[in-house]
Amino acid sequence: MLQRSRAADTGQRILTFSLPLDWAGRASVVGNFNDWTPGALPLVAVGDVAEASVVLPDDYIAVFRYLGEGDHWFDEPEADYVDAGASVVLGVEPAGPDPDVAVAVAGGAAEEAEWVATPDLSAAAVQSPAERAVGVTDKKRRKADEKVARAVDRKRRKATDLAAKVKKADEKERKAAERVAKEEAKQARKLAEKTEKKARKK
Repeated sequence: MLQRSRAADTGQRILTFSLPLDWAGRASVVGNFNDWTPGALPLVAVGDVAEASVVLPDDYIAVFRYLGEGDHWFDEPEADYVDAGASVVLGVEPAGPDPDVAVAVAGGAAEEAEWVATPDLSAAAVQSPAERAVGVTDKKRRKADEKVARAVDRKRRKATDLAAKVKKADEKERKAAERVAKEEAKQARKLAEKTEKKARKK
């Protein structure tokens, strides 16, 4: 269910999205007003329904879909119309599109939306909100994966550097031990020679 009301500020309106209570915490409203980000506007329990609200300018053309568990996308039957795989809510007192002449470009902001004659709604011409939202999610996932990969690479380099330092320190310690051993052997030989000379004199 979709409710429309006036906001306190002039030039603003509130869109309230409602679903049965069992959808609370399990669905979100994904649209051009939240950059098609899944989970950005979740439905929460309010009385006996699950609701989510957004405040928009009067002339803003809201394009959205509901996203439930398991990547289940569905539309709002009480929207002004459903077009290109999305629910569309027109601005207050819109000129309104003639379905035989023009169609709103889904996914655009209000100032970016334009009316085009003889719309081409083929898959190649219009990217569905679901595809766009998945694209946003994939982009975020790729960035997160890249961040993890960079962190792993930094740790690997640090581990390699540490291993090199440990090896260098071990080598330095080994050489120092060899020098000490040689010096001790040298001193032992000198002492033995001195002792032998004294013994021969006697």
